[in-house]
Amino acid sequence: MEKRKKDFFSLTVKAVIVNQEGKVLIIKRSKDDAIKAGEYDLPGGNIDYRENIEVAIKREIKEELGIEVELGSIIYAFDFENKYDREYEFGEEKIKIGGKGLRFIAYYKDGEIKLSDEHQGYEWLNFDKALEKFGNNDFTKDKKESIVKAKEYLEMKNSLEGWKRCMADFENYKKRQSEERKDMIAFSNVNLISELIPILDNFHASTSHIPEEQKENPWVTGIMYIQKQLEKVLQDYGVLEIEVKVGDEFDPNIMEAITDANLPASTREDASSTRGGRTECESTNKDVVIKVLMKGYKINNKVIRAARVIVE
Repeated sequence: MEKRKKDFFSLTVKAVIVNQEGKVLIIKRSKDDAIKAGEYDLPGGNIDYRENIEVAIKREIKEELGIEVELGSIIYAFDFENKYDREYEFGEEKIKIGGKGLRFIAYYKDGEIKLSDEHQGYEWLNFDKALEKFGNNDFTKDKKESIVKAKEYLEMKNSLEGWKRCMADFENYKKRQSEERKDMIAFSNVNLISELIPILDNFHASTSHIPEEQKENPWVTGIMYIQKQLEKVLQDYGVLEIEVKVGDEFDPNIMEAITDANLPASTREDASSTRGGRTECESTNKDVVIKVLMKGYKINNKVIRAARVIVE
């Protein structure tokens, strides 16, 4: 009784290695090689028994080139032609071994290439020049196909990354446009706002001196209500008060320093009392706010009026 014929296969793994300049690494077999001496080839070889595929391709590259690579995707898988099948007899059993190939794309990182005795030279070539080194014979055909597949893969990957960049740029553009629209709406009213702020200043100046016993007066309550309405209108247009208080360090980006010489006598007296009777010569804290004369305002972090302060 004839035993059942069992089919097995051997698997070879090779890589199309690409550097940062987009060139392909091809190697030339040794002139003393028993198979296809002097032919151009791609780095790689057979998988050892029970060896992981990724481990195998990295090991082969390390043995043949002396470098480590970043392994990418599988770009090509194929069957060798039947004429390369081998058949072995084990007693009454016949085992047929075919060949299959996996081709990866890999990325060169760094390191000096040191060829093993299996090869006599190597070249970094662009894809079209690399393809010219391989003919259409049985040995070189799959290498040529692998380089074509790698080129197509990188072109597709670059197109996808370019599309992603375009989409990201477009999203950023939309965000900028949205912010610019907000700014345009806000700043289109700056002239009107600039006219309203002095009116609010007058309200603040008046209401800050209301005697305590008159704060419940209906007339005063009405005035305070109007002041709050005006403040609310400005807030709705994005106008925010710049927070400045006594003791803050002077910031020329949001503050305007006013000298005593430019102030009315009453204000100079207030500033002097704030300093506790010290003279300028006795002052030890330079560029510190000692009195806020007028509030500052901003729209979307853009100052439309700096806070006016006295500093020492």
